[in-house]
Parts: sequence; C-alpha cells; structure tokens
Amino acid sequence: MPPATSARRPDPGRSEEARRVTRALRRYATESDLYVAAAGRESAMHRTDLNGLALVMDLGLQGEPATPGRLSATMQLSAPATSAMLDRLERQGHVTRTPHPEDRRSVVVGVTEHALDVGGRMFARLAAHLAPVLDGRTDEELALIATFLEEVGEATGAARRDVAAADD
Repeated sequence: MPPATSARRPDPGRSEEARRVTRALRRYATESDLYVAAAGRESAMHRTDLNGLALVMDLGLQGEPATPGRLSATMQLSAPATSAMLDRLERQGHVTRTPHPEDRRSVVVGVTEHALDVGGRMFARLAAHLAPVLDGRTDEELALIATFLEEVGEATGAARRDVAAADD
C-alpha cells in the first residue's frame, strides 16, 4: 500500500464548488467537535455524556421517546455503557428516567431544566459567534441553508448506520 500523502485528490465527478462545500463541512465538523470537547471539559462533562444528552433533546423535539435501548442503538454503546452514562447524567441533574407509558419494561429519558440551563451557558459563546453569521442572511437564505444542513444530517446518519451495519 502506498504511503499516505497530504496531496488533494480531485474528484472529477464533482464541481469545484461541491468540493468546497465538502471541505467546509469537514472543517465545520472538526471545529464543532473540538468546541464541544472544550466546552465539555469546562463543564466537567464527557463527550459521550454530551452526545447522549443532545440525542435525548433531539428525540424530545421530534416527539419521540428517548429510551435507553434507542440511545444504545444510536450511539453504538452497550447496555451497561448506556446505563452508566445515564447514571452520570442523572446524578448531575441533567436527565430524569420515568416509566415508559406504553412499555412497562422500559423507561423514558427526559431532559431537565438544569440541563437546558447548563447547555445554554455551555454554548453561549458559540451562539454569540454564530449570531452575526445568521443575522447577515435573509430568511430565504436561512431556509435554504437549513434544508441543506438537514439533508446533510440525514445523509451523515445514513452513512453512520451503514458503518454500524457493516460492524454487525
């Protein structure tokens, strides 16, 4: 196998603007990951806990119950690792576990006001830096960007699921 190089391999099937978008998404993903890691260290929270909390919030916003099984499957964690994560989040006052209304064998994980307050403080710096970027766009541009990012999120989730299926 030839040694890895830092040379860029142009994709002849993509326009320069498509490659630019791909590079921008990669940079955003890296910067976002580094920011969350730094903010997590500042708040004494592990990255796995932050991801779990974000997933619980996202599921709640979608009107879907966040169950330990769903968290395990999505985050590719074992049941004991998920339980340990939820124990940490519960001890810190970030989540609650209540009986599932339709499945007596399961619980539903919910986010607390404390978690929302901590998250608000944790991401306040990021919001302050994003505000001028968002304020500089029209509602039409923001709608297009939101649709694009939603589709990118779906595509990334599909790729993650492909990787998980290949591991099984």
